[in-house]
Amino acid sequence: MGKILKVNADAKINIGLNVLGRREDGYHDVRMIMQTLDYGDTLTLEKRPGRGITLECDDPDISEGDDNLAVAAAKQFEKEFNSRFSDEFKGWDFGMHIRLRKRIPVSAGLAGGSADAAAVIKGMNTLFETGLGKEALMRIGASVGSDVPFCIMGRTALAEGRGEKLLQIPDFTRCYVLVVKPEISISTGEAYDSLDSIEGLEHPDIDSLEKCIAEKKDLKEIVSYMGNTFEAPMIKKYPVIGAIKSTMEELGALKAMMTGSGPTVFGLFDDEDALRTAKDTAEQKYRGSYIFDTVTH
Repeated sequence: MGKILKVNADAKINIGLNVLGRREDGYHDVRMIMQTLDYGDTLTLEKRPGRGITLECDDPDISEGDDNLAVAAAKQFEKEFNSRFSDEFKGWDFGMHIRLRKRIPVSAGLAGGSADAAAVIKGMNTLFETGLGKEALMRIGASVGSDVPFCIMGRTALAEGRGEKLLQIPDFTRCYVLVVKPEISISTGEAYDSLDSIEGLEHPDIDSLEKCIAEKKDLKEIVSYMGNTFEAPMIKKYPVIGAIKSTMEELGALKAMMTGSGPTVFGLFDDEDALRTAKDTAEQKYRGSYIFDTVTH
């Protein structure tokens, strides 16, 4: 058995998400504040002789091939590291087996695949003692997926452009979080297409939200600036999102909001008893949904 390293892959939520205009390349500019949660997948990386990356996952519905972002990230790390240092030696062998324990639901707006990719990139840097700095790791991550650099950075960050321009900001207030993913899936393309169906879209004040976080304002004031441009059109198309949001707020959430392009809804609580009551109620009302509680990381 080779050297083994266990790494965590934290889920993320969007504390605020503002979709701006469409760019010439067809993508939209966004401004958003992202936050990691103390909940996620666990990956065990085992160094093996020679080359070759393999993966096994405890979820039979998850691909174990090259289309899995964890595998893609490992191969991209190997490619970019050996290309960068090709003048110094013929190339390192990055033989590795990955065991993935999946807890973050897929197609949920929680960056599960990106978190796995980020964990692999950081883990390989440690396991193979390659000594790359965080910026180099984030550049590798950017070539795997747009959320991967943030998942490498972690904690609280402002993202701009297509989401690739990142700025670490002061940590978000630690609080209780209830997460509910209903039994629907929404593609990013579908979410962007839906923006044309709503007049007077919400555009949250990300500047004021960032300022409140930086100044460590009371959580009740911070949440007043939270919002997600995708939320209204997604609730119009999938009313269960609005129902979950209302349930959480009726049971004590200071703010409940859809994360990313949906369909997952999270609620922020400053009272653990209220969180427990809301979780129990959600488990009864939204059977079949993926539900968990955690805290901001």
